[in-house]
Amino acid sequence: ATQIDGAAACPDLPTANSSRTVSYQNLSTSEEGEAAEGLVVGNESFHDEPTSSMKCSLELQGEDMPTPDSEQEPPSSVDNMTLGERVRAVLALYPYMIPLWVVYFAEYALQAGAWTAIGFPVTSMEARDSFFTYSNWMYQVGVLVSRSTGTLFTCPLWLLWLMPALQVVNLIFFAITAVTHDWMYNSSLLGVCFYVGLLGGGVYIHTFTRICNDVPKHRREFALATTSVAESLGIIIADLTGLYIQACLYDSNQLSGALVTCPIRM
Repeated sequence: ATQIDGAAACPDLPTANSSRTVSYQNLSTSEEGEAAEGLVVGNESFHDEPTSSMKCSLELQGEDMPTPDSEQEPPSSVDNMTLGERVRAVLALYPYMIPLWVVYFAEYALQAGAWTAIGFPVTSMEARDSFFTYSNWMYQVGVLVSRSTGTLFTCPLWLLWLMPALQVVNLIFFAITAVTHDWMYNSSLLGVCFYVGLLGGGVYIHTFTRICNDVPKHRREFALATTSVAESLGIIIADLTGLYIQACLYDSNQLSGALVTCPIRM
C-alpha cells in the first residue's frame, strides 16, 4: 500500500485536528484479473472510487517515482560491438569511403601539383602565382554551388562513384596540359577549375547525405565519423603526391624551386 499524508498533499482532505494516514491499495482481484480498488482510512475500508483529493495525492507522489528501465533510452548498439564487429562495420562503409577518398586525393594532388606549374607564361613566377590564386577561387565557387545541392536531391550511388573517376580525369588533364601547353592553355582553364570544385563538393555533400538516408539511426554517428577519415587520408596522401607531381612538371618546364626531386626522368 502507498502511504500518503492527505492534509499535506491536498488541503481539502478531512482532518480531525491531527493528520490521519490515508492508504490507497488493492483489496481484491476478480477472476478476470482486474483489480477492485478501495480506500483504507485508519482501520475502516471503503470500496468506493477514490475522491479527487485522493487522486491529487497519488499524482503528486508519483512525480518523484523513478523512471522504469523500459522507458530509458537503450544504449547504442555500437557501444556493445566487439572489435571484429567494428571492423566489419567499417568495411561495410566502402561505398561511401572510396569515392570520398578518391575525389579528395585527385583534387588536392591536382591543386598542390599541377596548378602550381601552370601560368601564362609558365616561366613567370607571377603568372604561375596568379593562375594558382584564381584557379583556387574558381574551385571554391564550384564547391559552394555543389554543396548547396544536398537539400535538393539525393545522388544515386552510381553517380557518387562516377564523379571521383571524372576527378581523376581532371588530374590527368591538368598534368598533360602543364607539360604540353597545347590545348586550352589560357585563362579558359579557370572554367575547368570551377568544374573541379563542382565534383569535389558534390561527392562530399552527397556522400554524407546518403549515409544519413541509408544507415540506421543507431549507427549513423559511427558511420559519419568513420567515413570522414577517408577525406583526411585522401588529403594527406594527395599533398605528399602533389610535391612529386610539381617536381616532375617543374623539370618538364625547366623551372626551379621544387621541394623534392622528380623520381621520373623527364
